[in-house]
Amino acid sequence: MGAPLPGEKVRIFLSLGSNVGDKETNLSRCRAILQREGIKIRKTSSLYLTPPWGKTDQPEFLNQVIEAETALSPRELLFLIKSIERKMGRESREKWGPRIIDIDILFYGDKIIEEENLVIPHPLIAERAFVLLPLHEIAPELLHPGRKEKIKDLLQQVDTKGIRQLLPAYNQGKQLGPP
Repeated sequence: MGAPLPGEKVRIFLSLGSNVGDKETNLSRCRAILQREGIKIRKTSSLYLTPPWGKTDQPEFLNQVIEAETALSPRELLFLIKSIERKMGRESREKWGPRIIDIDILFYGDKIIEEENLVIPHPLIAERAFVLLPLHEIAPELLHPGRKEKIKDLLQQVDTKGIRQLLPAYNQGKQLGPP
């Protein structure tokens, strides 16, 4: 799977999460670094305060999904996000453990990629309300290329209990979860 043709950009979706330190600042810093590295952010979801997933005895996460464009290949994008995680101080001590930043590639265009250390779409999207809620906010009609289901339909299949959207003042009272 190579890079897009010269001058061509691919639409990508990334999930950002943090549950160590100043979580909001961590996400903001991550977005700024991504932009400096040539990732053109087109849309950002609201921030969502979410219970930990997988390993539950740790602080809540602050999660967000971004839609962006890149000229990087999927492998180059993976290398970049792992580099950003390291620069920001992420330490891989335990699976699903606390982290200053976590960046996952959710989608890379409509590509399905299964390589060593690189699986796109992210294999756990359909199970993770903390990904589906913010993704639904910015791309409800997006079709999961492997499952052939829209994000709005996948969201209806997960439990969103315990997830709180941090809203701008004009948007208070918006319901979470599927319509």
